[in-house]
Amino acid sequence: MIRPEQQKLFGVIGNPVRHSLSPVMINAAFRAMGLPAVYAAFYVDELASDLALLHKIGFTGLSVTVPYKEMTCRLAEEIDHTAEEIGAVNTLLRTNLGWQGRNTDWIGALRAIAQAVDVDGSRTLVLGAGGAARAVAYGLKRAGAVITISNRCVGRGLDLSQHLRSEFIPLDSLPRAQGEFDIVVQCTSVGLEDNGASTLVPDSFFRPGMTVMDIVYRPRWTPFARAAKRAGCNIVSGLEMLLYQGAAQLEWWLGRLVPESAIVAMREALEEAVDDESTH
Repeated sequence: MIRPEQQKLFGVIGNPVRHSLSPVMINAAFRAMGLPAVYAAFYVDELASDLALLHKIGFTGLSVTVPYKEMTCRLAEEIDHTAEEIGAVNTLLRTNLGWQGRNTDWIGALRAIAQAVDVDGSRTLVLGAGGAARAVAYGLKRAGAVITISNRCVGRGLDLSQHLRSEFIPLDSLPRAQGEFDIVVQCTSVGLEDNGASTLVPDSFFRPGMTVMDIVYRPRWTPFARAAKRAGCNIVSGLEMLLYQGAAQLEWWLGRLVPESAIVAMREALEEAVDDESTH
C-alpha cells in the first residue's frame, strides 16, 4: 500500500482557483499512468510566502493560474528562455533552492488551434494582455500568424503589442475591423463562471469561417463562444488548450512523455466534468 508520504505532491495556485479543472485532469493522468501522486487546488493570496510554504511542505510541481502568471515570472529562482520571452510562468518545478519556471500555455493554445486551422500566415486577433494572452500570442506568432492585440486597458495592450512587434487596436475600434481576422482568441477572464455577460465585441464582429477560441472553459459555453457559434464560426474549446498545456506540464514534471492512454483519460475526465455541470 502507498503511504501518503510516498506520494508526490502537485497543485494549482490561483485567486480564484475553484473554477480550475486541472485537479480533475491531472489526477486522471496519474491514475492512468499508475503513479503515486496527488494534485490539488490552492487559493493563494500572498504569492511569495505561499510559494515558500509549498516548497517547504515538499511539493514537486505547481500550475499557476490567474492572476499570478506574470508575478511568478519574477519570483521564480530560474525561468527558461520561452517564459522570459513571454513574460509569464504557468508551471513551476521544485529545485533545492526554490522554483524553476516555464510556460506551457503557448504549447496548449497552439496545439489546440493548429488542429482546427492552418496558423501560418493567418490574421489573428488576441483579446487581452495578461499572462495567458502573452503566451497565446507568442505561440501563434511563433507558428507564423500575423498578430493583432486588443485590450480594454490601452496601456497594457500597447505594451504587449510593442513587445511582440505587432499591431494594437483599441477594443472600441474593433467593430470597424470586422472581417479582417481568420482567428480570434479570447484571453481575458470575462465569462469566467458567468462573472460577466459581455462578449467584448458585438455579435456582428463574428463571421462564418472564422476560427474562435475562448480560453475560459468554465462555463463551457461563455457568452463570447455562444455568439461566435451563432455566427457560424469554427469553435475551438478552451478545454483543448487546458488539456495540451497540462500534458506539457506533466512531461516536464515527470521527465518523460505522457502516453496517449493518459491523454485520453485526461480528455474524458474534462468532458465528464463539464457535462455534469451542464446538467445541474
